[in-house]
Amino acid sequence: MEIDIAAAQAGAQAKTLEPVEKIIGPGEAASGASVGDSKSDSRPEYDSEGATSDEITFHPHRMTLSTFRRLLSCYQTTVEQVHRRKAMLKLQPKPEKGPKRKAEKKTNPVSASSQGAVSLQKTEFTASEEEYIKEETDKLLKLDRWRYEEMPKIMGERREKKNGEVLNRDDLITVMEWKTKHGTPRPTLMGMVKSNQNKNVIQCSSTAMAALSTEDPILAPNEAFPRPSIDAFGPLRGVGVATASLILSMATATGNPKQQVPFYSDDVFAWLCLQEFPEPEEDDYEEEEDAAEKEQKSDGKDRGPRSPNIKLRYPNSELKLKYTIGEYRKLWDASWELHDRLNRAVEAESKSPSTPISHTDIEKTGYVLRNIALSGYFEGQGPKNAARTATRQKVRDEAALKVGKAEKVENETRGRNVKRRKV
Repeated sequence: MEIDIAAAQAGAQAKTLEPVEKIIGPGEAASGASVGDSKSDSRPEYDSEGATSDEITFHPHRMTLSTFRRLLSCYQTTVEQVHRRKAMLKLQPKPEKGPKRKAEKKTNPVSASSQGAVSLQKTEFTASEEEYIKEETDKLLKLDRWRYEEMPKIMGERREKKNGEVLNRDDLITVMEWKTKHGTPRPTLMGMVKSNQNKNVIQCSSTAMAALSTEDPILAPNEAFPRPSIDAFGPLRGVGVATASLILSMATATGNPKQQVPFYSDDVFAWLCLQEFPEPEEDDYEEEEDAAEKEQKSDGKDRGPRSPNIKLRYPNSELKLKYTIGEYRKLWDASWELHDRLNRAVEAESKSPSTPISHTDIEKTGYVLRNIALSGYFEGQGPKNAARTATRQKVRDEAALKVGKAEKVENETRGRNVKRRKV
């Protein structure tokens, strides 16, 4: 289907907010809604920008609730496969030294299929090696559960007691261990973190919790932004903006939803701020699938659908951030905009209470997108189908940006009106 780019842009300018049915996704509109009544047959519906309602897009301004939830459901598989791959990499034969190795490293393209690592040369392992891989993977998965389940609950209980201790030195060391093993390894940070005294960690974290704002992040973003809480960690060695936001994210995962603090992760920044996400290359799919179909017909064997060759435009090895408070503000704003949009869809999809989307969910989804080839998200989809459902986002990105800006202006206006009423 041909898409008129000019029409897409004109359609975006005429809108301020996405219709609920587009945010929610196909089949998720509230029962009895007029949206569902209009679908009298099985033919796909098209929006004003020429996209079918069942189309998948990873653009943060256009992603539907159904796509978001499906990506989120892939998190456990993704993190397990990523950690397993890391363990397998430790068992790879050492590469040859010399100028040839440097040249290969320089020209080797990094894609989502080899996220953060070179291709595996060794794929078969002995029983003892498999045991090592399992032990290493289980160890890291246990650390992941501590970060997302155990410690947020403990910190929430400590905040309720209000006895001054929210985080101690041992906790901080474990936080840094998770951060460096889950993302980019930074060995020097661990030594710096261990040099902090327990009383200083307790004092700084308690001050940070007390400084958290109770203002609405959507209506009063400047007042709600946790700059004072981030600054409270300044005296601690090895704790910068990213680590401070991680601690605050864990501490605010329970309790008042408006006080939730997004973690400044590379994955979320790349997705929401740089708008870098995996995109299938349709032409390559069609050529490869045609070749595969011919081969299959010639030998009579049914190999089933192939996994699409998804590529990232901005691979992890090239992501260069300064981790400043200014960068974090961009991530914080973008996270709350997506958080607000998705939760409006959650509220609209059903009259019965539904689980709201949290900033932790957004963080996990960003991780899945950065490691999409290991997530199983495209499993069972043929190349043409995967390309058909995901590539039209390229054409509509510019229109989506205008829609996102319109939403932001409306939110700011709404916030100013609320302040006037208070006065």
